[in-house]
Amino acid sequence: MRITIAGGGIGGLATALSLHAAGLDDIVIHEAAQEIRPLGVGINLLPHAVRELTELGLADRLAEIGVPTAELAYFNRYGQAIWSEPRGLGAGYRWPQYSVHRGRLQLLLLDAVRERLGAHSVRTGSRITGLRHDSDLLVGADGIHSAVRAALFPGEGAPPWNGLMLWRGTTYGEPFLTGRSMIMAGDGTQKFVAYPIGDGRLINWIAERPLDSEPPERGKWNRPANLATVVEHFCDWKFD
Repeated sequence: MRITIAGGGIGGLATALSLHAAGLDDIVIHEAAQEIRPLGVGINLLPHAVRELTELGLADRLAEIGVPTAELAYFNRYGQAIWSEPRGLGAGYRWPQYSVHRGRLQLLLLDAVRERLGAHSVRTGSRITGLRHDSDLLVGADGIHSAVRAALFPGEGAPPWNGLMLWRGTTYGEPFLTGRSMIMAGDGTQKFVAYPIGDGRLINWIAERPLDSEPPERGKWNRPANLATVVEHFCDWKFD
């Protein structure tokens, strides 16, 4: 069976590795970008995701780039603790939970695909624009602006927006709490999330609140934010 995968992100690369593990090796990933670079900020891999990557033989590599999350702790906007609970192995799972840099995870998967399927298996600067392809199976893993999905459901329109704006970034700082803690502060209207990725000093953070206007153009993940806009919503938050 010949398989074409549209999109060389985490989803497309992980799919290729899973298909290879199932005995299929005539697989080509088409990635629109000219070069796959380690873009993005932090994401979390829960134990069920780590289990899948472990079964793909990537446990040791994952441990090298990820921070094994020890706890999830909730606070109010004044830094007062509400609740905390262990995560991953500490919560009784057989696999850890990892906080990782999204770009480093993508490159880890890319290296594994090229090792197992060959360098020719990933074609950059190659965009799938519809359902026409020269294979037996087409997998659409081409993101929020998926050409494959648009061809299958031409009248669907854009995904509905939940009204929330998330400002995301990373900051170098001192370790906090256990050094492997994820914190969520605030409430359902306004929230701040932070957790370490990488060496423990690189902290991923997310500031979230509803937006009182029309959503900006979506899918532009690298658009810089206005710092003053973020600060005005969180400047009265007080933490030790």
